[in-house]
This record gives sequence, C-alpha cells and structure tokens, in this order.
Amino acid sequence: MTRYKPFAMYCQQAEDWLNDGVSMSSFDNSDQKREYANSEIDRCKENTLYGLDKYLQLKEGDMERGNRKYLSKPVHKVICFLADCGYSMYIGKPRQIAATSTLGGIAMLKLILNKNFFIKFITQDKETGVEIFEDKIKYPFSELPSWMKPSVSNDRDNLFKLSRKTGKKGTSGGVQSKLQVVAPSGSAINGGSPQLVMVDEAGYIGILGRMVKEARPTMFMMNEATGKLVMKRQIVVWGTGGEMDKGGKAFENEFYDALDHWNQGNFEHGMIPLFFDWTTRPGITKDFYDREKRVYTVEGPDKEARMVQFRQTYPSIVEDMFLTSQKLLVGIDWINLNKEKIKNSEHKYRPVKGYFEPIYDYTKPADENSDTPFKIIGATFIPLDDLKDDMNKCTTEILMMPKRKWKDRYYQGTDPIMSDNGYSNMASMIYDSRFNAPAAVMDYRDPNHKNTFLQCVLLGVFYGMGSRHGCVPELVESNIGTAYIDYKESKGFGNGLVQRLELPDHMQGGGSLHGIDNRGNRNKFIINKLHEVLLAYGSKCYFVKVFNQLRTFSCTITKSGNETWGVTDPRKFHDDVLFAYVFAYICALTYSHREPFNEEVEGTSIKVRYKLVRDKNGSLMRVETRERR
Repeated sequence: MTRYKPFAMYCQQAEDWLNDGVSMSSFDNSDQKREYANSEIDRCKENTLYGLDKYLQLKEGDMERGNRKYLSKPVHKVICFLADCGYSMYIGKPRQIAATSTLGGIAMLKLILNKNFFIKFITQDKETGVEIFEDKIKYPFSELPSWMKPSVSNDRDNLFKLSRKTGKKGTSGGVQSKLQVVAPSGSAINGGSPQLVMVDEAGYIGILGRMVKEARPTMFMMNEATGKLVMKRQIVVWGTGGEMDKGGKAFENEFYDALDHWNQGNFEHGMIPLFFDWTTRPGITKDFYDREKRVYTVEGPDKEARMVQFRQTYPSIVEDMFLTSQKLLVGIDWINLNKEKIKNSEHKYRPVKGYFEPIYDYTKPADENSDTPFKIIGATFIPLDDLKDDMNKCTTEILMMPKRKWKDRYYQGTDPIMSDNGYSNMASMIYDSRFNAPAAVMDYRDPNHKNTFLQCVLLGVFYGMGSRHGCVPELVESNIGTAYIDYKESKGFGNGLVQRLELPDHMQGGGSLHGIDNRGNRNKFIINKLHEVLLAYGSKCYFVKVFNQLRTFSCTITKSGNETWGVTDPRKFHDDVLFAYVFAYICALTYSHREPFNEEVEGTSIKVRYKLVRDKNGSLMRVETRERR
C-alpha cells in the first residue's frame, strides 16, 4: 500500500491503545471504572478500528466456544479508516474477506456510540436480511461488555432500536438510535433519511442504481455557517460483481460510473470506487491461489466458464469482477501476463505521453476554410509530464521514436470517428515492421472532430517525414472514415492513403476508393488477422490499452447463429485501439514486398529491376529501375 500519513497515524493510534494493557478489571472503585468506560466510548467513537479489534466477537460455529475474536487485517483497516472519514464508497472485492462482518461491526458501533443515529442495512432479500440481522448485528451486540451496551427497546422484525435509561421511571433518553435491515426497493434508502446506509452484496440487486439515485438528494444538508448544501450522509455499497442475473450488471454500471468520475477528477460525484484484489483475502498466499486455479482449470466446453468463475472469486484487477463467460479473442491468462509484464517493465519500455504540433511552410497559406493557417510539412511531438502538465492535452503515447534514415519501416492503421457525437475515441497506431511491434498509439477524441483528425494526420507525418509522400502509408476503416479521408486529402497527404484495390483480394470489398470496409465477411477476415498478430507478435506490445480492451472484446452468437465480435457495452468499453492495431498490421502486410532498410548502413546495395510499361502510343517497353536495398 502507498504510505499515507493520516491512515498510518490512524492505524498506529488503534495499535497503541490496544497495547496499553488497560481494561475494566484494572480499576477498583466505581468512579475510576466510570471514567474508564467513558474514555473507552470516546476512543471507539474516534477510532472504529480500535473498537472492533478490542470488543467485536463474531459468531463462528466451527469454533468450540461458538464465536471468535475479531482481528483486523490490512483490508479491514482501510475500510474502517474510510468509513470513519465519512466517505461514501462502492467496494469491489474478492469473496471471503469478512467485509460484511467488518461493516456490520462498524454499523453496530456507530449505532451505540451516536445519539439519534439511523442506519439502513439493505440486503439482497428478506431471508438474507434475517440472517445478517441475527449474526452480524444482534449477536455481536450481545457479546459487548455490559457497561458498553445501551438498553434495547426493540430487536424484532429486523429493527434494532436502542435507548439508555434515565433517572426518571418510565422514561428513556440518551442514544435513541436504530438500525433497520430491509430488502431492496425504490425507496429503501431514502425512507426516513438515514445518516448511514449500507448495501450488502450489491451484485445481486438489480435496482441498485435507482436506489442510489433516489437517495442522493437526502445525502445533502445545509451548512448553517455557510448556508450551502454539503454532502453529510454516507452510503457504503459492497459486492463481488460477477454474472448474477441483472444485479451484477447494475453493480458494474454504478462502479464504472464512479470510476469514470474519479479518473476525471470529478470528486463531487461523492462515491469512491474502491477495489480489493485477491491478495487482500486474509491468510491467502500465492501457493494457495495457484492451487485453486488448478482446481478450476478443466479441459472441454466448460473451460472458459470455469476460469471466469475463478477470476470473479479471486479477482486480480477491476475487470475480473465483471467478467462474463463470453468467448474472448485470446486467453485471459495471456492478457494478464502481458499486463503484468508492462507493469514491471524497465523505464525504456514505458511509453511517453504527449501531443503533436504541426510544422508549417509559411510561404504557402491554406485556404480560408482550413483549420490550419499554412501547408503542413512536418510534425513535432510535445511530451507531457504527468505531475506538471495538463494531461487532458495528451493524444498519443510513443514507445519508439521514428528512425529518420529508415525507409519502408512504419505503417499506420486508423479506426476513425464519423462525427463530433458518439462514445468511442478515434484510434490510430504506428506499426514498426522491422520489430513487428506497435511503436505509437493515438487514442483521443476532441469535441471538435477536426482537432482529432489533425492529431491523427500529424502522427503519420511525424513517422513519415522525408518519405515519398511526406507521411507513412495509412489504412483507414472506410465505412466510417469518409470525413477523415477527405480531411487528410485536403491537407495534401491523400497519396499516403492505402487504396482498396491494393489490399489482399479477400479484403477488397466495398465501394470506396481508399481504405478497408469492415462489414460482412471482411469483418471475419479482419478479426482473424487481429488474432494472428496477437498470437505471433502480441508479446512485443507494450501499450496497456491493447490488453485492457482485449478483456472486454468478446464473441456473441446471434439468433441466426453468426458470430459477432465487439464490446459488451460501448458506453463503457472501447475496441478502437484493437482495430487500429489490426489495420496497421494489414497495412504492413499489404506492402510486405517493401523490406525495411537503413540508408545509413555501409554497403547498402542498389538492386536493378526491369519493368514493362506502355509508352504514349500504347506499345510495351522495358524500363530500368533502381532500388536501394
């Protein structure tokens, strides 16, 4: 874990208090005991982690005495800290990390330590609610020291209500807090305006999104000092994701929505997306993980489904929680292996992020309708620093800068956008045919599509400066790329576009002059080529976006029995980089007769070829040509 000082101090405080060796039996007279009791209540209120580790007893039928002492692990310390900070959270997790026991203990302590406190505890159904009510709330409460427990005025029908007797007979005051365990419904959260809402196993709750949205207005209260609304109330949602009818999809949607806001720096969304991987399960080791993986590994038609089940149970990354049994283009183990390779790679294998600026010929003004003032003759790459610069400017990642003295080495593939509207980005990749590896990737979308087009053109120009057309050969998906093709031609780089009839015969369908039409049987051929380049050269790729997109790029069988490939939800997942990758590879194959060569290499030879061409009268004649090899 990254060291964070407030969290470290929080854990140290709990540890110091636990190690002080003082208990109620350390005192003799009632005044000292009363003072100690008040001190302990203050401590537990300030640091829930301390309260759980010292006083929480869990029901455990496998133990001889029927219960066991709660002992927090790192995962529980994080949960307690964020809960005490008052944050609202979506928690994605592996199975069996004692999340419900921990959060049930947190709910119990907050219930008894705060006055007029209302907690809603939402479970997947009524039966589960009864079980949690008995095992996670009532039983731990019964095991608390008597001096710590308020009086119980109700403990039936999934309602736990507390009070503390006052001096006057027949009256009560003090705590007056309550916890209600309820099943999901549209108004389950906002009914009664609870200060804390806990939602258990959210993956089973299909109306999760509606419940949270209904409750959001109740989370705000007016700050009397400023007169402004601030988020004061708290919602904690946890689950394991997975294929759980429509419930798993609802939790997936809410989790990714929070994650998108988080990544964009929009913290006003109010929900922290928190993910714990398989290593956070108490007591687990790599040997245990590998043994369990072998148990789930089977040959035959159930192989993919069993591995999906394993990944959901022992997730390594967020996407594992929401895997489906749909067929992926390549194995999930291979994808994760390459992601781990990139994560642990040396600095020289880390792509540089940045954007392009055009180099102009100031003697040649552009026409009045152009988005650039002069003719473009080159491009400059502007690197960005993650810590110092605005990373919203980032359009491209470069792993290998162009070698200017090399010829016929770089090829470009582009998955374009049609307009300013849509979910996907425009992606373009530079493929290095000498190393058979991606050299650079653009994955970008600007509200003004011309800015996106310009960055794509400049990518090809940057790698093609000094070449025959001023840019590298580029293969564009033609059925959605008409606007981009027109744009590139208007900039004077149309000769760099691959023509349809230059492609292999089986990919020449469609009616466009330039590019590849990704429809009908051609889509199958393109997917086959993507599978080919991944199997043959995929391990040479050091762009993590490729492997992230492969995790959600799956096969669906239509009602007519045909296979279709794509992402499950285009609003959250993209495949544009994958198609840019395969188009760049196909582009390189189209010109495979042009072997890359270095003009600076000593002893470069000249190869003489003779071609038959027709003169102006139509007669055939033999013409000598010379090529540097």
